[in-house]
Amino acid sequence: MTSFIILCFLLFLPAYSLDTEKPKENVTNSYEFQSNIDYIYHYATDVHMDHKIWAGPEESHTKRNSDAAFHLYARINLTSVWHSADEKQHLLKLELSEARFVNRTHSHSMIDCLALSTLTRYPSMFMWDQGIVSLSYFNENDNLAAINLKKGIISLFQYKQDNKTEADTLGKCNTEYRIYEDRLVKDKTDCSNVQYSDEYSSAKQAFNYSMDFQSTCVYQFENGTIKSASCSDMAFPRLVIPEVAGFRIMSRLSVDLIDKTDNDKHQVFSSSDAALKSILSITSDQYHPLETEKQNHPCDDYCERYEEFIRDHSKDLARLAVGNRTASDAFLHLIALTKRQGEPMLNKVLEKASKTIKFTIIEAFVSAQTPASLNAVLKSFDSSKNKGELAEVFLMASAFAPRPSELLLEKVLERLPKFASMDNLIEQSAYLALGAIVNRLFDANKKSAAIEKYTTLLHNTKKKSLVYLSLYNAKVELYESMIVDEIRRCNDTAVCWLALNALSQYNPEKFSKEIIDILRSIYHEQAGRPKTNLQIRQICGQLLLRTDISIGDLINLILSSFDKTNHQLGVYMWRLISSTAEHNELLFRKMKYISAGGLIDMTYDSIAYKGQSDFYRRPFVETFGFGVYYTVSQLMSRLGALRESDFDLHIQQHEKNEKFNLLSFGVSASGLEAYVSDDGKASDTEDENLQAELRISLLNMQLRPVVLFNGVTGLMSAVWSAPSELTSAFKSNVMVHDLSRYIHLHNGFIVHYEAQSAASLDLSGMASISLWNKNSHSVIRISSGLSVHSHVDILNDFVITGINVTINTNAVVDYTTDVDYSEAPISVCMQMSVHPTKVYDHVENFYSLKRTKSLRWSANRARHVLGQDYKFTPKNDAMCRQIHLIK
Repeated sequence: MTSFIILCFLLFLPAYSLDTEKPKENVTNSYEFQSNIDYIYHYATDVHMDHKIWAGPEESHTKRNSDAAFHLYARINLTSVWHSADEKQHLLKLELSEARFVNRTHSHSMIDCLALSTLTRYPSMFMWDQGIVSLSYFNENDNLAAINLKKGIISLFQYKQDNKTEADTLGKCNTEYRIYEDRLVKDKTDCSNVQYSDEYSSAKQAFNYSMDFQSTCVYQFENGTIKSASCSDMAFPRLVIPEVAGFRIMSRLSVDLIDKTDNDKHQVFSSSDAALKSILSITSDQYHPLETEKQNHPCDDYCERYEEFIRDHSKDLARLAVGNRTASDAFLHLIALTKRQGEPMLNKVLEKASKTIKFTIIEAFVSAQTPASLNAVLKSFDSSKNKGELAEVFLMASAFAPRPSELLLEKVLERLPKFASMDNLIEQSAYLALGAIVNRLFDANKKSAAIEKYTTLLHNTKKKSLVYLSLYNAKVELYESMIVDEIRRCNDTAVCWLALNALSQYNPEKFSKEIIDILRSIYHEQAGRPKTNLQIRQICGQLLLRTDISIGDLINLILSSFDKTNHQLGVYMWRLISSTAEHNELLFRKMKYISAGGLIDMTYDSIAYKGQSDFYRRPFVETFGFGVYYTVSQLMSRLGALRESDFDLHIQQHEKNEKFNLLSFGVSASGLEAYVSDDGKASDTEDENLQAELRISLLNMQLRPVVLFNGVTGLMSAVWSAPSELTSAFKSNVMVHDLSRYIHLHNGFIVHYEAQSAASLDLSGMASISLWNKNSHSVIRISSGLSVHSHVDILNDFVITGINVTINTNAVVDYTTDVDYSEAPISVCMQMSVHPTKVYDHVENFYSLKRTKSLRWSANRARHVLGQDYKFTPKNDAMCRQIHLIK
């Protein structure tokens, strides 16, 4: 590692050691070429790539032996073959010879000259005008790799001091020139190169991607001629996961003047057209831009053996494997291969697929988001006899596609009547999927015809519950007024709660005064408002607290928490306020102001924790830049029956103060008071039905709610049919993010960076309920296999090299709830534990030289992660000891 640091210092010193020098007015303003001179330069370029892990701004102590590097050397002969009458404009011919390639991916070097014959076969030409390169020309038979490298060399001869922008191999860049005593320095920023169809990123993502890029060129002159020129690039594509992982890409390009040789025998042409025709056999209109062009990247051996891959990995693609890291690995690989296949092959695979793997294949096809893969899925769906199950899988995969296409939105809208005719549950799934697709498409396609159709659909839908389920996932400000209209009325309790839940997905700090007034009136049950249930008041209180709440509104919220008429809601609100203040500095200061000013008498007696309702937030994982936190809340009725219980696991981006939901599940219930109270007292709200519903959100998207029971018959059926062993309720493979970028380097090489991640999820549960003993025990288990694949590579006609990195793990979380309602007060014990696991790293670097053997090197590492039991509140721990008779 020490030798590598010294090497970097020596290589990049010329470009980065100039800050201590003072700029001067100019070096020279007379840059020139002479038509009777051969300018002989030594050309050198290198690229170094390695995988890095950062701990904050500093590199982590975790080291990787994963470097991929090479050097390329050649001799350049630069000659003017035509010039204008004033000799300020020249058509320069560039010839390469004596090319050598040195591979340093491993400890040994390999030099291969035959592989570089294409680089030196044809000359190139460019129009040069006092430091500006306007046009470049190449032989029609020259290959793309040689053209790109020559463009890199040509770019070095562009150094016009008054240029504010320049276009070269990096694309169009902003430039800043600094002049020193013996050199000219050029910094390049904000470069935008050609965008390719296979460049994309997730529209809304859990993982934070960043790209830092630096490019600096240094020139030294001698009598108006370039004596030496060098350009250094550094790129850092990074992905924020539990560690900040990514790659470091460094490249350097240089030419050094060896000799200037008088050559009176050179032919100087009378026109540029004549020179181009004689030397390159082209005309002046056959010019090339200086931006580099990418070559097509082949995928691995399985590209030609797609069906064989599916057969070889059928065990990992089966539904029984869902929830394991091997399933998420195979799922990511299948998506990558699917992107390369044509529609006939995809149709064939779906037709032949067995039922055990067909659902996983559909998930991969939808995640790939190619027209061929979508058409194949829809063709299979239309011809299938078992449309119900296929529809659910298709809609689920569509909801979680990280970069959905407008075609997908159009196809779901087109088939919505078919989905609605199947049953109400699939209709709900379709509306939820539509909202999720619009959420990811809207920013880039606000005025698209498909989104206009979705808007029209919302206005025309008579089942308003479907509208607000869909808008929860859409989270688009365009539809905020529809939600506000519903909560302003709040006539239908169920629909009003769904509208408020959808409103919770917006930024409360941007709420208008009207919205805040409506929330305040509902929460405080102001005169003239329809009477609502506890859950609606609860969510209104949550939203008010998340606004930039005024001192007056905060005082009223605190006073409401002291209200003895419904002490359970009061306990919940006080726990919510105090827990939020622990993590919100502005709210904490407001609380301190209220307390110090004596605006409320916050005595122990008034704020004592009395009741089973609760709210708390705890860290799950914390690292630089972000943390993963979990919140647990429960709202009980006046008699101690469950009304609302929620668990939420989310990522908090500290710098942006943004929160992204990873997983949440919650239970809403009503009418349970008669079953936990011996005297059969009434519920908090008159005419409430006995019912309970389970809600699940995954990666910030809500799944279809599940009705646990409805009515007395439903409750009895749930009691007697409750699974006494863990039973899977939800299985799915989900692509979390999908990223592909091309990084253009000054020397003409193009680095392809890709990063994808997937989760294989199995949500299972069990419950035992005893009406006789008045207690219950339930377990929710989330089993997940998580995989992140990323790689950088360089591909051209004479070298392929790069690094592949795979990180995967299994994560199993158990969430256990025990309730004892045999006597008052009801005791509720909640526990959460994470099973021990291993994190597997696989790093592989590779290279292949034309006409030589391909080599690969890889390393594996397994890190043990201990299991952990997560603490809740002291009161919860006390109830757990009471229920389990722990002394």
